Amino acid sequence: MFRDAQSTCDICSGVPFSASAIAGAGGAAEVSTGPGMRCLVSTSYQKVEILDWKTKQQLCFLEKVEPHATISDIRLMFHKIYPQWYPARQSMRLDPQGKSLRDEESLQLLPVGTTATLYFKDLGPQIGWTMVFLIEYTGPLFIYFVFYFRMPFIYGLDDRFTTSRHPVVNLACICHSFHYIKRLIETIFVHRFSHGTMPLRNIVKNCAYYWGFAAWLAYYINHPLYTPP
Repeated sequence: MFRDAQSTCDICSGVPFSASAIAGAGGAAEVSTGPGMRCLVSTSYQKVEILDWKTKQQLCFLEKVEPHATISDIRLMFHKIYPQWYPARQSMRLDPQGKSLRDEESLQLLPVGTTATLYFKDLGPQIGWTMVFLIEYTGPLFIYFVFYFRMPFIYGLDDRFTTSRHPVVNLACICHSFHYIKRLIETIFVHRFSHGTMPLRNIVKNCAYYWGFAAWLAYYINHPLYTPP
């Protein structure tokens, strides 16, 4: 006895079978459901068309994409065709001006037909968030020491500048160092980031804030003429 599994089958409903039993793309395979009974199980695939979000030019056409494939899977397929666009720098969307689809979104749950049209936008070079925080926090740590040790190219060679530091200056250095060392340890062993990467161009802006503020703070606290209030 044979039934087509593309429609609801009363006999094989609820009977588990391996997906490997399905033969070929869009083909069919016989699956045993009991003594003297077999069901004809078939599968269908979707097609995915990927266009450039700005020019609307077709970049690729993916055939035989499984309906349960996620956006992450499609990004990997696209990466095989265009190696220069690794998944982290890809933005896939249903509308050229719409929001990026999440990695975990399934193709079969999107409002598309048998042929899905996605728009690709290049997000540019990316950098991992762990590396972002390591760069941001390592800079202030070392910048502060440059001022703490009163390098001649910063404060000059005046004899007055070789006097011993006030205890509060040493305390400030310890607190500052502890703060950023703690952040570095948390970044490596504690923090987990919901977004894997950040545009590389933003690292300059982020570092300018952390590094610049650390230099401004360290210059006055470690100045040889500094006196505590």
